[in-house]
Amino acid sequence: MISADITVARLLDDHPELVDVLAGYHPHFKALRNRLLRRVMAPRVTVGQAARMAGVPERELLAVLARAVGETPEPAPAVAADPRRAETSGPEPPPAIAEVPEARRVHLDVRDDIRRGEEPFARIMGVVRTLADDHVLVLRAPFEPIPLYDILGRRGFAHWAERREASDWSVWFYRDAGRPIARRDPAPAAPAAGAPTVLDVRGLEPPQPMVRVLDAIERLAPGAELEVRHDRRPIFLYPQLEERGCLHETDEPEPGLVRIRIRRKGP
Repeated sequence: MISADITVARLLDDHPELVDVLAGYHPHFKALRNRLLRRVMAPRVTVGQAARMAGVPERELLAVLARAVGETPEPAPAVAADPRRAETSGPEPPPAIAEVPEARRVHLDVRDDIRRGEEPFARIMGVVRTLADDHVLVLRAPFEPIPLYDILGRRGFAHWAERREASDWSVWFYRDAGRPIARRDPAPAAPAAGAPTVLDVRGLEPPQPMVRVLDAIERLAPGAELEVRHDRRPIFLYPQLEERGCLHETDEPEPGLVRIRIRRKGP
């Protein structure tokens, strides 16, 4: 049964014919016909989030998809307005960011990255990790990055979004007095002497596996080893490891388990 919480990637893996259904339903989804864009967008976005990004009723989109694959749409209860979207309402930015001087704005444009089919998530999180408490991140993207709202919200960030054109969004991420600054996920348990640190990310929805692995790598001492237990080969993670000077090996010791051993090069 198609539901709002499955990713677009899983939906299209199970029903590849739905690419044309989505593209015909709303112009926003025509980008999914581009294989490079689909590789970046689809693993990150749930069907419910896709509906919100396109500005269409979630229940209506689910009904269209269900009918296209021969399912009977399930009646859905009325839901309250999404609080994440409330932050984006209004033509003017909120007072918390309206008077932030240019010197405290960090601009990051990932539009070309996404059009080239490149994964911008690690680049965004790299900027977030270095953002001073009194600075704001101004992100330019070709679509509203709704999945980031939850991820950065847990790190203490509010947001305000402005749609400039159909494929051009500016989203401000900022900290305000009414929202506590989130702390990082706790580090994996300390291993026994000589043993690798183990981080199990199986079952987590993207991009949480990458977030947790990159955070764990930051805490990894030179020469130490991190063993990541995954349910698939994380093809977008490998370039990030190499950029950080990490060695890595992947094997599949049993069905459903992909093991990535990561070692930070010594001095």
